[in-house]
Amino acid sequence: MDRGFKRQEIMANSNNKKGNRKRKIITTVIILLFLFINLTHTAVSREHEAVRMAGGVLGKLEKSKLGSFFLKLFTKENFEFAQRVYFSLFVWYGTNNIAEDINKHFVDYILKNPNIHTSVTYNLIRYFVSILYPLYILAIIVTGLYILFMPASPLGRARAKSLFGKLIISMVLVSMSPYLMITLLTFTQQITKEILGDPESPRGYVKIATEEFTSALYKMRNIIILGNTPNLILGGGAFLETSPFHELEKFGEWFHHNEWVEIETVWTAPPLLFIVLLIIGIYGLIAFRYFMLILWAILLPFTIFFSSFEFTKGIGRTMLEQTLLWSFLQVFYAIIIIVFAIGITVAPQDIYNNYGIGLNLNVIENYFGHSIGGGISGGENPFFISIFTFGGVFLLFLGPIIMFTFFQKLLPP
Repeated sequence: MDRGFKRQEIMANSNNKKGNRKRKIITTVIILLFLFINLTHTAVSREHEAVRMAGGVLGKLEKSKLGSFFLKLFTKENFEFAQRVYFSLFVWYGTNNIAEDINKHFVDYILKNPNIHTSVTYNLIRYFVSILYPLYILAIIVTGLYILFMPASPLGRARAKSLFGKLIISMVLVSMSPYLMITLLTFTQQITKEILGDPESPRGYVKIATEEFTSALYKMRNIIILGNTPNLILGGGAFLETSPFHELEKFGEWFHHNEWVEIETVWTAPPLLFIVLLIIGIYGLIAFRYFMLILWAILLPFTIFFSSFEFTKGIGRTMLEQTLLWSFLQVFYAIIIIVFAIGITVAPQDIYNNYGIGLNLNVIENYFGHSIGGGISGGENPFFISIFTFGGVFLLFLGPIIMFTFFQKLLPP
């Protein structure tokens, strides 16, 4: 049985590697094609007419039959058409890769915490601890001498004794600062796991939220491609207009000059902005939290040190607040996901299906007939995103701001 499971796991890993390799190859080809298009456009444009002199390479190509056939294809309209094709391919493959990654690793990203045991982070913390040790020893010696030899009021001596005890405890805590940070991150991670529950359960809230986010990405991709389709059609007509084949050139000229619909690519900016916000909310902010946790883990010895003295207690309290807030941010993320999933589940269907961005079912039925609109209503509308989904994305994006606004200054002065 164990061998069978291991064989299946090896085959699954091999298939994943092949799929990742295929996506990388396709992405690389698209990027190289884009670079080739722009470089060729620069070479054959009118602004670089000097290059096309009779003695130049392009001049010689124009004289040959095959060269003139090739150069005739590189017009401004054809370059714009190629750029629109590239934009559509980039949106298609890029969105698909992001959606697949979110569907597989969304929970893993939320639960991800930096490994304090790594040599670089741990050694840096130990280095700062070694810097603070002499300061602690000096402060303990001065406080002890003050208690033993300096004449002072009973209140002053009591404060000195209290400071002496704080310094001893603080010195012990500083030496344990890496393990304290590890304990804190383990604690927040376990709380987050309990809140999210089983990510593979179809009824689990995290599964509902993940499917909603990935579905929104696919729908935004469809809206962008749909909005860019008229440009692709008109660009194809322009391509036929400059075709070396005489019959295609006539058809392309007629097709291109009858512009029934023309949509600027910039009109697809709102759905593209939605994709960017979702990427920032999931990848950007989680990555930023990851780096901030490394920073505050490294500074934890100084946080404990500043908290030991009355005149630096405010600095230490602020640093401790930041450490706790960034650590518990994953817990707040889990709560946001649960709230979003519950909101999607209990939302009134008429509001969920009729208010949002994209092609509404009623609009589709009015323009294309009940057969198409009714067919979509039987499943899921691939060109419409509910306002509730938008709210969830903005809640995910604004989560850290909300948390830091409401939960600052909670520690006692």
